Amino acid sequence: MTNVLAITSNPESDSMTNAVARAFLDGARAAGAANDVLDLLDLYEIGFNPVYGQADRRHYLGEAPMPADLVPVQRRLEHADVIALVFPIYWYTMPAMMKGFFDRVICRGFAYDAADSHPLALAGKTVRVIALAGGSQDWYVSSGLDAALRNQICAQSLGKYCGVQDADLTYVGGLSMGNGDPERRQAASRQLDAIRTMGAELIRGAAAERDD
Repeated sequence: MTNVLAITSNPESDSMTNAVARAFLDGARAAGAANDVLDLLDLYEIGFNPVYGQADRRHYLGEAPMPADLVPVQRRLEHADVIALVFPIYWYTMPAMMKGFFDRVICRGFAYDAADSHPLALAGKTVRVIALAGGSQDWYVSSGLDAALRNQICAQSLGKYCGVQDADLTYVGGLSMGNGDPERRQAASRQLDAIRTMGAELIRGAAAERDD
């Protein structure tokens, strides 16, 4: 059994961001994942506080326990085998809510050890970063931003510190906020199909590994 968690960062509950997350989970469901192993965590819906404060700093320094508001979120991460981080790109990087998730939740003492920084709770998991963008994936590659994002998020943050060896970044591109043009909607729909396929393939791949 493979537990799947999709985490979203968008203030609108009916946003394309959440539609992408649901498509990812729908794909996992279509590949045989049961509803009780599929989890959608909307950071806005739970009222997540992204601001790194004094309680976070005291915990980092070993002077206080983990801030209480982080524990339920961390438990959901621990329970998951496959994690999708879904967010729109703001100013060529992740939005403040998702950055706060990295700052506060994926922290010392949970994701990596306080003494020697070896990976802890996320080690060995599969993570897919799904970025929603106005530009195309080709543009992000040609501009150098794709390489920067992959290095920052996948290689360094998730790989080096958290021990996530299977981390990848994909784009849902060509989007325009509030644009209902039929051609754009059709293009977006095709990209949702690709995200469903991604979710399904990850579940099938996990099942094949268990069979081996």
